[in-house]
Amino acid sequence: MKKIKLLGILFISLLILGSCTEGWEDMNTDPNSTDDAPAENILINVQRGIANTLGDVWWTGNNTSSYAGHIAKIQYIDENRYQERDVIIERWGTLMGYQVDLNKIVAKAQASENAAMEGVALTIKAMLWQIMTDTYGAIPFTEGAKGEDGVLQPAYDSQQTVYTALLAMLEEANTLLAEGGTIRNDIWNANSVALWRKFANSLHLRVAIRMSKVNAATAKTELQKILVTSPGTYPVLSSNADEVTLNWFGTSPYWEPFYGDQRSRDDHGMCKTFIDALLATSDPRIGEFAYPAASDGVYRGVPAGMTNAQQQQNPLNTISRIGLRYRKSPTGATYFMRYAEVKFIEAEAYERADLLNNAASAEAAYTAGIVASCTEHGVASGAINTYLTNANVAWGTVGSWGYTNLQKIHYQKWVSLFKQGHEAWAETRRTDIPLMSPAPGAVPASILTNHNRPPFRWPYPTSEYTLNKAVVEANDDAIVDRFWGAKMWWDTRTGVN
Repeated sequence: MKKIKLLGILFISLLILGSCTEGWEDMNTDPNSTDDAPAENILINVQRGIANTLGDVWWTGNNTSSYAGHIAKIQYIDENRYQERDVIIERWGTLMGYQVDLNKIVAKAQASENAAMEGVALTIKAMLWQIMTDTYGAIPFTEGAKGEDGVLQPAYDSQQTVYTALLAMLEEANTLLAEGGTIRNDIWNANSVALWRKFANSLHLRVAIRMSKVNAATAKTELQKILVTSPGTYPVLSSNADEVTLNWFGTSPYWEPFYGDQRSRDDHGMCKTFIDALLATSDPRIGEFAYPAASDGVYRGVPAGMTNAQQQQNPLNTISRIGLRYRKSPTGATYFMRYAEVKFIEAEAYERADLLNNAASAEAAYTAGIVASCTEHGVASGAINTYLTNANVAWGTVGSWGYTNLQKIHYQKWVSLFKQGHEAWAETRRTDIPLMSPAPGAVPASILTNHNRPPFRWPYPTSEYTLNKAVVEANDDAIVDRFWGAKMWWDTRTGVN
């Protein structure tokens, strides 16, 4: 009897509890918030986030632009010495998060039959996948960014597989953008379907030329159809007006990231590799890239990753800082694709016998690339013409550096990619132009014994070893000394380690 009474009490209690909790889900839902958002709202958030991630002082200032010989830390030098914080390597997760958001844009665009918006999302996805694989090597391209679909331990794809897929993705993006549609909230290309199409095809060129030394046949096919056979079908950036950037608003918190950093810090100066090269060629862009040293008005860089002794030998007032355009302007830009880069890709394609093999077109594109970069930096035409006569710049001459025409293309492209650290680093790994060594202050010092070039890669983040252990461990045997080991698939340099 007692047991029956207890069961009755429990039953009544559950009824009361159930009636009390009815509507709790509604009560705990903020009517002013939403668990969904329109595609255009996701787009603007992703675009700003990408610009912050790729254009801030951590990704490009402390790391990739240092590996590329453009920027050097002058205080708190740890990162330049390869003592990187795990939280920065964990930007793997940040990039994957953007892919999740871009997948949502694709789905929403397909549901609303908005081909242009889908093409935009695919273009950005391709750009991010390329940056990610060029940073880490094998990545979860096929199965990644699908956690919401239950794929929690995605397999990794080889870099060769990723590159092949990128060509198809950008082909699809061009087709979709050609169909038209409506783009909204686009803070990179001002909602221009035409410019997004140019951007997609210019990225297509970037992918093709980077893989060209390991798969010249495929690269030639892609370059041929875009530059020669069907340029009308595959429009690319055609002037500096087509430059793809995020131009920051200039008010807090939407300052250009380097400007925001310099308001309270002074950690970055110019790399000796970059300044010495600009001085050797009397480069008229130097005043845009850098300030002269405060101590004597001389342009002077320091090695990226200085030793303690070198730091003591270079007082702060003797070192050139990053120029007005790139660090002192609250409305400065984060760069994704410049017209000059397109011309240098074109120049390389025409110069190489295994690609398009047209010397006259190569020279014309090379000159156009230099003119585009110099004009972008405010250089007058007379100064540009003078610069083009420098023996280390002029087409067909052998200067003191002994560069061939192809090496001059690589050099000018490297200069033009200033503050696009991830791209400049990739190009130095692909071309060895300019020739660089690891940081003299590398930690541990054994790096200088084991390696003769700046880093080849980033390691996989700690989170992967926690959440995707079996997969990451099957791919991390290529890592040596955290930042070295197996080269990128497209890196055909010999004698490097």
